[in-house]
Amino acid sequence: MYALINKSKSVSIATLLMLAIAQQAGAATITFGGQAATDGSNKTSLNVNANNTINAISDGFFVSTFDTATAIPGIPGGGDTQYNVAGKSDGCAINSPLVISPSEMNVLNVRKGSDGNVAAAPAGDTTCYAYTTPTTIGEASYVDIDYKDFLANIGNISPNLANSSINYLGFYWGSVDAYNSFEFYSDDVLVAQITGPELLAQLNGKAGDQVADSSNVYVNINFSFDESFNKFRVITSGIAGEFDNIVVGLDQRPVSAPASLAFLGLGLLGLGLGRRFKK
Repeated sequence: MYALINKSKSVSIATLLMLAIAQQAGAATITFGGQAATDGSNKTSLNVNANNTINAISDGFFVSTFDTATAIPGIPGGGDTQYNVAGKSDGCAINSPLVISPSEMNVLNVRKGSDGNVAAAPAGDTTCYAYTTPTTIGEASYVDIDYKDFLANIGNISPNLANSSINYLGFYWGSVDAYNSFEFYSDDVLVAQITGPELLAQLNGKAGDQVADSSNVYVNINFSFDESFNKFRVITSGIAGEFDNIVVGLDQRPVSAPASLAFLGLGLLGLGLGRRFKK
C-alpha cells in the first residue's frame, strides 16, 4: 500500500485558478489543481474539455459529472436516477462509465445545492454532484465506484483501448473533512489511499471549509502499472463526503509528444521544488 502524500515534503504553488502541488511518493504522483470548468461545476481535470465533454472515446479519457447533459454517447450505463435526492436532483443521473458496486454499506446520493447538516456542494459547483453520508454519525459509510465491467468491454467500443488499465484518476473533492478519505483498489486489494487530514496538511486547509480552494480541491493521481486500479471507495464517518467531475484515463490511450513533455515538465518541477523546500 502506498500513501500518496508524504508530509515531510510539502510544496504549494499559487495559480490563478487554484492551489496546485506536484509530489512524488513511491511511483505514484499526486497533483492538486486543474482548470476552471465552464459548465457551472467550478473545477475539472485538464484532461477533458472545460465544459466537461471529451473529444472522442478513442482519446482514452472519460468524465462522469452526475449531470444527464454530459453523459458520454456510446458508453453503456448512463441515465441511472435511482440515487437522486427527491426534489433536489433536476437533471441529475449516474453517468457512464460509473458502476456503483452493490453492498449494504454503499450509501450514495446525487443532487444539486447544499442543505445544512446534509451535504454541501463543492465550492462554486451549481451542477449535480454526489455524496456519501453515514446513517449514524461516527460510523463510517462509503460508496464503491467500480470500473471492472467498463474496462472489460471498452475494447468492443474502441479497439485501440482494449486491455487497458486505469492509470489516471481525477475528481473534485468538496469541503474536505478530517473524516473523509479515498481508497483505491485493484479488485479487492488496496493499492493506495488519500485522507482528508493529509490533504489539508499539504494545503494548509481548514476542515469543512465550503469556500476556500485549500479545502475544495481538484485532485489528480497518476498511477504506475503496479498501482493501476479498477475500483475506488469514498469513505466518511460524518456529514458528508462530496465529490464531482470524476475523470479516468486509460493507459492504452494515444499520447501526443507535447502532452508527454508537459507531464514530464510538471513532474520535474515537482521534484525540484520538493528538494528546495525539504527541511
